[in-house]
Amino acid sequence: MRHLALIALAAAVAFASGCVEDNAAYMTSERMNNGLVVILPGIEGESAANREVRSALDASGVDRALPIWHWGVPIPGAGMIINQIDFGGNRLRAKRIADRIVKYQDEHPGRPVHLVGHSGGGGIAVLAAEQLPEGRKVDGLVLLSASISIAHDVTKALKNCRSGIVNFYNRGDAALLGVGTTILGNVDGRHGPSAGLLGFDPPGASASDETRLTYSKLFQVELSGPMISEDLGGAHFSTTRYGFVLVYVSPWVRNPDWPADQTGTVRRSEVLMLTAARTIQLLRPTTETQATTKAHGLAGSSVTRVPIIGFASP
Repeated sequence: MRHLALIALAAAVAFASGCVEDNAAYMTSERMNNGLVVILPGIEGESAANREVRSALDASGVDRALPIWHWGVPIPGAGMIINQIDFGGNRLRAKRIADRIVKYQDEHPGRPVHLVGHSGGGGIAVLAAEQLPEGRKVDGLVLLSASISIAHDVTKALKNCRSGIVNFYNRGDAALLGVGTTILGNVDGRHGPSAGLLGFDPPGASASDETRLTYSKLFQVELSGPMISEDLGGAHFSTTRYGFVLVYVSPWVRNPDWPADQTGTVRRSEVLMLTAARTIQLLRPTTETQATTKAHGLAGSSVTRVPIIGFASP
């Protein structure tokens, strides 16, 4: 069973691999002065999937540095498995990411910093935020189909984020983030379903008011309907598609005030033009698209339907 899970995991990410793209064009001095958005790929390392995330953020108007930081072991094939199951090593790699963020903040004080992580990279983003030194914060974490346990306590990570954490999860991603992570484990070392499949668990009944207040900065968005891609790569890569990132993800990076779900609109004609230019199928949200967002407040968890973003007239 374990071998079958390894094969399925490798097959799912193989389609996204490709040549390494130079970060230099996205790390000019001008971009670095504007801020930093670190893109943390899945266990496959830099691939077409995370380059798609970067291209969409760039097209949406994010004018900050957009490096892809490969956090794992750069061994073809076997490296993917090591990156998934080397739990102690993953915490050390997350610490190195935290150190790099501190170095950037020392050199560019006051600039916004976000981490955008897909799959294993989403788990690493949380672990990195937890290891920021006292007094250091990033602006926010954006988790896309994250491989980190639903039971992971994100209190410390949330305290180190000014705006909070937004977690995009997909209940259709059970093959990798349910079965796979139960057998192999999530990048945080816990076996079982991932937050990228079911969302993070809310604080328990015995949690303090302080913990519940901290969790009010956790925003969870469940993918549904037209948000889910049906092309190659399936459920696990729905959150990295160009159109998805352009419409649903970029507002959380561009806007300092969270939740970033009522902060503006994207013209449908602009989305069509941008996606057509890249020959990528447009995800087609309806006017006043809504997604289920869970925000955990003082009284526990509540579920509301909040429009993530609408389309303005062409």
